[in-house]
Amino acid sequence: MCDVCRLENKNSILSNGDKPNNGSKLYRVYLGKIASVNLCHLHGIELFCVGESRFLASHIELAIDLGENRNRYIQTSYF
Repeated sequence: MCDVCRLENKNSILSNGDKPNNGSKLYRVYLGKIASVNLCHLHGIELFCVGESRFLASHIELAIDLGENRNRYIQTSYF
């Protein structure tokens, strides 16, 4: 399930159909680390179009969850 849809209590299957979730990487969240999030098709497009900072500003629930549950999202390897 899409992390944004999960936090906003939305059903991503209704808006996206059977398209698979994509693993996206956020580079500006943690200093020296990469945050890996699962996004549905629509939120993946939104992240690409508006950029990371505006995406997190418009989805404040995800930004809060990234801060509170760091171990869930952190990616230790760059490869």
